[in-house]
Amino acid sequence: MCLALSGAEQSEQDQWAQWRGPLGNGVAPQADPPVTWSEEKNVRWKVALPGKGHSSPVVWGDRLFLTTAMAHGEPVDPPVGRRPGEHDNTLKVQTNTFIVLAINRKDGKVLWQTTVRDQVPHEGRHNTGSFASASPVTDGERVYAFFGSHGLYCLDWNGKVLWQRDLGDMHSKHGHGEGSSPALFGETLVVNWDHEGPSFAVAFDKRTGKERWRNERDEPSSWSTPHIVTGHGDPQVVNSAANRIRSYDLASGALIWECGGLSHNVVAGPVSGDGILVAGSSYE
Repeated sequence: MCLALSGAEQSEQDQWAQWRGPLGNGVAPQADPPVTWSEEKNVRWKVALPGKGHSSPVVWGDRLFLTTAMAHGEPVDPPVGRRPGEHDNTLKVQTNTFIVLAINRKDGKVLWQTTVRDQVPHEGRHNTGSFASASPVTDGERVYAFFGSHGLYCLDWNGKVLWQRDLGDMHSKHGHGEGSSPALFGETLVVNWDHEGPSFAVAFDKRTGKERWRNERDEPSSWSTPHIVTGHGDPQVVNSAANRIRSYDLASGALIWECGGLSHNVVAGPVSGDGILVAGSSYE
């Protein structure tokens, strides 16, 4: 007799379901990966992908999920114009098709490819970046893809969009683009929205997309991903930023603690392990 586990029934510790893996700190507790590889060694398959995406893949069971943005059409000036302090940026933008893909982990075949939006970005980006830089997250039943200014999407296991939310237009420092990934724990999906405008952290019910709480934040642009801390009372959401590092109650959004901030341009998200939280900046 052979039993096949559904996606949701497989152990979360065995998956790489979010940015930085099951613990959100880059550690895979159950993994035994190869430590060397090349074109001829320890590579099972290689497949070309459409568009340009700097998001990391996430894996659950035999499925690998990716996001990408595929540019097409005539280059035009960014609708909102040039951003203050802009440098090394794309001077023109094109219509982008925003895509979520599922790939068979065994052979690299595309299982499905869903277009969630087709739109001209309101502003440019750094010329080394992409419009698909936030990594998706999955719970083994659904896939959550975040394209920042171009929407938050929940898709089922077969690529059907179940719900979507538009959080508005983000204006990143120097127009360098967006990149904070969503965080998922239990029934709650959290997004960090720090930019050169009204900033906030927001939590959604993962099944319905209904907003659970929203906290305004006195913060400039950051690109850090929220980190969920467990094992020390109720789950907390920790966000790194320039002015303050803050921890919110996952259930209510209430501020639990805060401490002095970091430098400007906070890109790295916090990590934790063995009762210690580490948060860092980029430069300065």
